[in-house]
Amino acid sequence: METELMRLAQVRKKKHVLFHALRSKLEQCLKPLRCFRFNALKLLDVLRNKRLMFIGDSVQRSTFESMVCMVQSVIPDKKKSFHRIPPMKIFKAEEYNVSIEYYWAPFIVESISDHATNHTVHKRLVNLDAIEKHSKSWEGVDVLVFESYVWWMHQPKINATYGDTSEVREYNVTNAYKMALETWAKWFKAKINPEKQRVFFTSMSPTHLWSWEWNPGSDGTCYDELYPINKRSYWGTGSNQEIMKIVGDVLSRFGENVTFLNITQLSEYRKDGHTTVYGERRGKLLTKEQRADPKNYGDCIHWCLPGVPDTWNEILYAYLLRSHRNFF
Repeated sequence: METELMRLAQVRKKKHVLFHALRSKLEQCLKPLRCFRFNALKLLDVLRNKRLMFIGDSVQRSTFESMVCMVQSVIPDKKKSFHRIPPMKIFKAEEYNVSIEYYWAPFIVESISDHATNHTVHKRLVNLDAIEKHSKSWEGVDVLVFESYVWWMHQPKINATYGDTSEVREYNVTNAYKMALETWAKWFKAKINPEKQRVFFTSMSPTHLWSWEWNPGSDGTCYDELYPINKRSYWGTGSNQEIMKIVGDVLSRFGENVTFLNITQLSEYRKDGHTTVYGERRGKLLTKEQRADPKNYGDCIHWCLPGVPDTWNEILYAYLLRSHRNFF
């Protein structure tokens, strides 16, 4: 156990040093944009008397947790709170009357996987034209950030209904995704007031499940990766370009009323950023035996915190900061 902890400490130290070296280079490139560098107090001021809600799957939950971590340290203990009200998690900054929230909806539309804790990706059944059960919790929220991808991609086919809920059919995933997004678009057009609400839609979060993608001939995963992929425009097989196009086409109808947070390409390089064997499975840390088997138990879908989701939130922050004077 002691040897494993020492090894883990060395891995984290190497990643820490590399992270700061890369961040230093990035900051040199972004000097002209320093006015958008993340400032928790400024964000809280921008969001004063407002609600920010992240909607989606467990990757989106990590984005919510990242945002909470990024702002909570500047708030005194007695002036902040955190509550779990399934399918939601709610963080409040009392002094600013700001609420940062998460809503579990892995497909955005309704499904049998909508219970906040009792769900499995192996049994998917999606109601492609049903959204009301979720959307009633979104209406009136000042800033909405949607995301939905990983749960769709478990298999190339998915069981779903459209119209008659007793008639279950097998759909191609990309077709089903488009139908679900059209349902979301109808809701958006009917219920969102662009004069009072801001809506963002986040692109797909990349996976790094197979090391042969960036290291031909190898047979591993993202486990033990210490460095980003150094290949311009790298795009892994886990990111579906057809779904990327579907999202782009649907969002384009709404012009400036929806902002597309395109985080996919910048995250593709970060094979070193996943939780691997140091995360959780079904709410529990991996056992020693499971950690020793990264090929079967390593998580190359979710991200470490601090880490990649912080960058996504910095992009979100820049959009909010740039527009808040005119919008809010």
